[in-house]
Amino acid sequence: MKNYLHIFIKGAFVLFLIAYLTVLYTSDSAKNVPMEQIAQTMEQDSDITSLNKEARSDLKHYYQTDDRNIDGYFFYKAASPMAVEEICIMKATDNTQANTLLENANAHLSGQKQVFEGYGTDQMALLNNAVVGKKETMYIICAAQTHRTGALPFFP
Repeated sequence: MKNYLHIFIKGAFVLFLIAYLTVLYTSDSAKNVPMEQIAQTMEQDSDITSLNKEARSDLKHYYQTDDRNIDGYFFYKAASPMAVEEICIMKATDNTQANTLLENANAHLSGQKQVFEGYGTDQMALLNNAVVGKKETMYIICAAQTHRTGALPFFP
């Protein structure tokens, strides 16, 4: 009887572990939202559209990324070179590219911090609160905003 109880407890723990790992694995997956839908959602925010919509060449300049090599992007940046408000969302084609985009976004943020370190206190406050993240292969985000922080609907 004791042996059956021991096997039952082990089996219950194994089932619990499998269920836990399944929930953990599936909760980290990104929604596959088209870039057009992301752009429509983001462009409803007047704080974002008050920034300048950037071109392909700007994506290459700031993030060392060619838009022909990714599934799409959304990039708005403040007009003033002394402002750091920006939002850039890039959709990678695979995990390797997503990691490269993440490295590029982190390098861009580090470069911005080096530029403003020591004299741009307002800019440094924004940059220190900037968000750089990756959700599977789908989205890379680098954002600094003066007005608010919040979850993006496609990036939980």
